[in-house]
Amino acid sequence: MNHVYKPSGKISFLFLPVFLIILFIMAICAFVCVFLIHFSPYSLFDAIIFIFAIIKIAEYSALCCVRAGKVRNPVFSAVSGIITGLSYWYFFIIFYLPIKNMFVMKSFYLFNESPSGILQIFGFKELTNAFSVLKTNGALVTGKRGESFFTVPGNICIIIFIISCIASLIFFALEFYKYSRNPFCETSGKWMKKIVFTSSVPEDDESFITKLLLGDCKVLTYLEPLYELNVDHCKISLYTSGLNDKFFVSLSYMENSGKLDTKSGKTKFNENELVEYLEIDNDTGRSLLTRSQYGPEDASVIVVTDQSKRKATRWIFFNFIIGILAILLCVFAIFKLGDGLQEFLFKGGFFYIVLIFFVNAARFIRTMQKEMVITSTEDKYEYEGTKKFLSKEAEPPAVLRLFYLFMMASAIGLFILCIIKM
Repeated sequence: MNHVYKPSGKISFLFLPVFLIILFIMAICAFVCVFLIHFSPYSLFDAIIFIFAIIKIAEYSALCCVRAGKVRNPVFSAVSGIITGLSYWYFFIIFYLPIKNMFVMKSFYLFNESPSGILQIFGFKELTNAFSVLKTNGALVTGKRGESFFTVPGNICIIIFIISCIASLIFFALEFYKYSRNPFCETSGKWMKKIVFTSSVPEDDESFITKLLLGDCKVLTYLEPLYELNVDHCKISLYTSGLNDKFFVSLSYMENSGKLDTKSGKTKFNENELVEYLEIDNDTGRSLLTRSQYGPEDASVIVVTDQSKRKATRWIFFNFIIGILAILLCVFAIFKLGDGLQEFLFKGGFFYIVLIFFVNAARFIRTMQKEMVITSTEDKYEYEGTKKFLSKEAEPPAVLRLFYLFMMASAIGLFILCIIKM
């Protein structure tokens, strides 16, 4: 019978510095999230910003902390996730009233305070004061134009706050727990490389899974490569060490839902996991490696023609121009406005800078994601491993990634410049 991968329970010494950096990032994320919530006049937008921030912060903090810190202890990882979530909530509550006062005064007065004055807002007194204000004043629900609808009583707000806090902490814990269970090679001291590819569905599902669990790994090699698009198929996730001397496999059944993703145009699939992190023999693992030439993520792809590639090239050029103009426009505004700089920031300038940073961060991440693509000519279809960017499929040049990094660094520099100029 095959064995399932079990984490060793070890923790790297790198975890502590990485974890401290993550806690610092939590403070920055909380500051940005609170600022955007106060900037938004619409309560529904506030909720969307808050929920989106929680989901993404939990996901990426878990990915960075667990993988960079090489945490192979699921329980310890889950506890770390809870602590990370608590730190985010702590900074979120601490920053809420000071940033609200910033909007009332239309001034970044905190940055003009002495270091001791700034540190005072992190005290326990400010934390209890925030809860006291929330219980006394409640929360005002506003419409799209900022008009007041009604006020939620303070006691109800406290209950909603507690429920939201517990739910988010559970989500943080699950994200950290999930990443810590990924296969890790103790010999090389690295996370195993994940290669995902597709195959046809076995004729007899139950017999196939039974044989696989009983140790007959050869049944994996009998699965035929997928030659059709948007049909039911199997997704095979192969995990291999750097020396290719140990292999684990996860297997999922992908069922066509009949629905399309409006953004990508791809067919949506319902995933049913059949096997997770099952150890397989080296011969089967190496045989599967020869079939996973491009490591496609799924069988739902976009057909890319020469014409669409030319359009993607033109869009890259257009994106470069717009990005540079966005930076120059903000620099011009910072030096031109003078005394009106703070009002500019509170009326949208800060949101403008944050948007530049996160849009380019998302684009940079997308250039690192591999997908299976079909390149179409008049005569044939060819499978090709490429990467996705700007809703087009093509191989992104290195200069594009450097440009996104430049835009992210520029956004940070713009905010620092604003603080210096005020």
